[in-house]
Amino acid sequence: MASHFNPNLVSKQALKYFENNRNVLVVEDDTIMGQMISEILSDVGFQVTSATNGPAAFAKLKQQSIDFILLDLLLPDMSGFDIYEKLRADENTRSIPVMIVTAWADSRHMERASELGITHFLAKPFTEDELLLAILTLLIDNSHQEK
Repeated sequence: MASHFNPNLVSKQALKYFENNRNVLVVEDDTIMGQMISEILSDVGFQVTSATNGPAAFAKLKQQSIDFILLDLLLPDMSGFDIYEKLRADENTRSIPVMIVTAWADSRHMERASELGITHFLAKPFTEDELLLAILTLLIDNSHQEK
């Protein structure tokens, strides 16, 4: 069941952070983008759970343990900002690290994210290396906050 991280795709320095945070929830309503992110993360060794909207994401969070979340902003039902606020309001999910992955990386959305306390942002489009580096940065920052 447990996959191993691919040593050809993950540096030794990243390995300990990735191994300690193996379960990721990808909240993305664009099927192609969601599949692309999921395949990149699965190939590296993450256990990927996907949701296409807020209600589905919260249902998945109740079903299994999630170590971090990649969250799009433009979603049906509720925005990524609304999901983030709901995550932070719940004691069971408030400590889960979240990275926004969006095409809406303009100053207005970055400012709103900052106001909410979101510090990790990845603009679409991105490369596989950019995605993995952004995840590593999120996990390192989170490990420092836990100490």
